Amino acid sequence: MPTAIPLANAEIRRLDAAFGAEVVGIDLAAPLSSEAFAALHDALRRHHFVCVRDQRLTEEQQIDLSARFGPLETFPERHKTRAGPTFYNVANVAPDGSLMSPSDPRLVAQKLNELWHTDSSYRFIPSYCSLLYAIEALPDAAADGETEFANMFLAYDALPEAMKRRIEPLQMVHDYAYDYRLFPDLPPLEPVVREAFPPASHPLVRVHPDRDGRRSLFITANTGREIAGLALDAGRALHAELVAHVSRSEFRLRHRWRTGDLMIWDNRCLLHRARAYDTSRYRRVARRTTVAGSAPVRGPFAGA
Repeated sequence: MPTAIPLANAEIRRLDAAFGAEVVGIDLAAPLSSEAFAALHDALRRHHFVCVRDQRLTEEQQIDLSARFGPLETFPERHKTRAGPTFYNVANVAPDGSLMSPSDPRLVAQKLNELWHTDSSYRFIPSYCSLLYAIEALPDAAADGETEFANMFLAYDALPEAMKRRIEPLQMVHDYAYDYRLFPDLPPLEPVVREAFPPASHPLVRVHPDRDGRRSLFITANTGREIAGLALDAGRALHAELVAHVSRSEFRLRHRWRTGDLMIWDNRCLLHRARAYDTSRYRRVARRTTVAGSAPVRGPFAGA
């Protein structure tokens, strides 16, 4: 049975022994006391993601809540934003309410979300956490469309010691433009976007600042395959091996969205990917805010 932890008049129910929690009985549109927010924030630290059910949030309310976690990232890409530069629209519905064509570049670009990733890894300062609010979730008739999360603490812990030693000094190159090479039909990157996001290099292993130095993997599958310091073929082979490793079922948890869900997750220790669905038949509308983080650090390696 899920473990219930009090949060003012709400409950936090652990979804899995490894990570993930569901919050019920709280209205985030109402003023949230410092104590209640601290409990919510602590739940995120302990469970790595929390799903707050049955919310009705305006754009302003989502921004206000998100900003309590830290400064918000902005998005220069016009195809991502509609309500303002701090929102990333995850939808197959155009502003006029019609379904987008499967070939619409705004929808094609979202296929990148179907690969394992952590939001904003292509920035020099990756994000801390994301808040994704489901305005219109898929109906029960839709067979797919869930979001999967993978715990990078567990993935790192399960690596052989020889692999831990091998990857300890290495860095992955995260290149926003690589996303667009995966889908050649997308229009070229706008100059303002290319200038904003040059390639960034981050450690393959990072220390979590809120978890007493605990180490995790920090990779993606949608921003490149190059490993700094290795020959191209060797780096790609290592990257493929690590992606296969993090995909193992024992590290994963799948979330089925309901309208009104607000999902908050820690990008520093989780990967996530969207599951494909029939975009020509079912509607989905969600908006994401993203909280800026801090530069990844390695910390002292205590391996054998």
